[in-house]
Amino acid sequence: MQNTFRPRDMLNKEVAGICGVARMTDKARAAHTGEIGSYKYGADSEQDTTILYFLGISADVFREAAVRIDNDVKLGEWILDYCERSSTEISTFNRELRYWWESKMPRVGFSKRRRELALERKNRFFLWYYFTNCFWYYPVYWFQKSFLRW
Repeated sequence: MQNTFRPRDMLNKEVAGICGVARMTDKARAAHTGEIGSYKYGADSEQDTTILYFLGISADVFREAAVRIDNDVKLGEWILDYCERSSTEISTFNRELRYWWESKMPRVGFSKRRRELALERKNRFFLWYYFTNCFWYYPVYWFQKSFLRW
């Protein structure tokens, strides 16, 4: 069976408002269950070591907390209590990590990923527009068309 695990994006700030923590959470939980596949967690990952150093948390302590606290909001609260970083320090770290991530990612891949995300957003809007607007018009149209056949 093929491993389909894929962690969240590096720039995702859903957990504790810090870039990369959501991705690291997914990888920690997958490492715990043995489903991490080719992804790296903890000391093997340059991203994770940067984030863990900023938080002042070891990879083992973080993995245990990520497994024990299965709610991302509560995990984020635990992280913020544990690391005791100010919002200014966190926003500076997010900015630096974003810059580092974009400089590491090849420009072609970065541009391709941005186009993919824009296309997904456009498709979601189109489907929403189609189903909200056309749903009300088509039944009337089909009713009129079938009524005119008689």
